[in-house]
Amino acid sequence: MKTIASSTFSTRICMTVFAASIAAASVTGCGAADEGNSFPVTTTLTETDVVATTITSPPPTTNSPAASPLSSATCDVDTVTIDSAIAQIAPPMPGVGWVEGESNVNTCASLTYVTLDTEGGTVSSPYQLLLFHDGEFLGTGTSCNLSYQTVAATTDDRIDVRYRYLVGDEANADPQGEAYVSYHWNGSGVDMLGELPEAVTRGDC
Repeated sequence: MKTIASSTFSTRICMTVFAASIAAASVTGCGAADEGNSFPVTTTLTETDVVATTITSPPPTTNSPAASPLSSATCDVDTVTIDSAIAQIAPPMPGVGWVEGESNVNTCASLTYVTLDTEGGTVSSPYQLLLFHDGEFLGTGTSCNLSYQTVAATTDDRIDVRYRYLVGDEANADPQGEAYVSYHWNGSGVDMLGELPEAVTRGDC
């Protein structure tokens, strides 16, 4: 606060003070004074400091991309898993074992397979189809071992299989009948789409 004082007046004075800071107010004084007496007239001015406030925004937040969760499931089908599956399947013939045929277990498809061939067999010998999902053995395509089985096509969740059968007097190596079924992964298990005629199953399954 700063104070500014005016000069001293004597005898008769008429003073008007105007203070105009926020509201207008006037003070007027007229009177007589004894000679030799004097009084000071003081005008007070008040300075108000205005403090500027600066608002600082917080720095922008940078969101780091979230790490992708790692799946615990694996699509690998190792030799131990395949051997364990084969051990659960009835042999094709007494005293004869299975050998691994074609497969797609290295594709990481939702539904993969390994074919089983009769050891030392021919085209008319029994076959079997092992089915897998995420490295886990699900079971076989059919409950019995069938001849003339061939995988015709595959997709990520489907395996199309052709089964042939004899319809007349043709040679065993050249059956003329054929039927197709598909094994489809439905998200929790396998559905068999289509039916096999009794000429294929021979009533065994």
